[in-house]
Amino acid sequence: MSAPDTLLTLEGAAILGKWSARGASHTLTPLRRGEFWRDQGGTARFAPLPGTKYALTVSASDVRPPAFAGLWPGQTVTATCASRLGAVLAPGVTGWTAERDFAPDWVRCHDETGADHPVTDISGRTITTAAHDGPVTVVVRPVLTLMVRDWSLGLLEWDGRHPWRLVLEEV
Repeated sequence: MSAPDTLLTLEGAAILGKWSARGASHTLTPLRRGEFWRDQGGTARFAPLPGTKYALTVSASDVRPPAFAGLWPGQTVTATCASRLGAVLAPGVTGWTAERDFAPDWVRCHDETGADHPVTDISGRTITTAAHDGPVTVVVRPVLTLMVRDWSLGLLEWDGRHPWRLVLEEV
């Protein structure tokens, strides 16, 4: 099978084949883990539950449809996201430990001017950077275990394109 035309990878069935996901849109959204309300004075309040979880929505319209025939709500997949998560390190802080696994071959670090900043070590989920006097940003592509929430697949007959959407939520 040909390599997909996206950085997104889904472990399991070869869902995204060549020419099914070019120009895909990836949206990583934190799931609400708690309740918002307003007190008697009108001040917004939030009662959080422990833990953070994400939803990943991917959509595209390409000349070949993705292979969704065996993909059903409730099924789990492991995704190496094309969407990126970043953390800003304060001046002098050279280490950051991610909450989740990430693609170790795709760790980026840059300073406040946008120039690349050296990553000196990656050990498990911990990334160490070279010393710095200003803030630096570390960016990773997270690896998430997700459950299929929903998907849709269409056809734009005269254009010869197959628009599709895949909604996943972290388990």
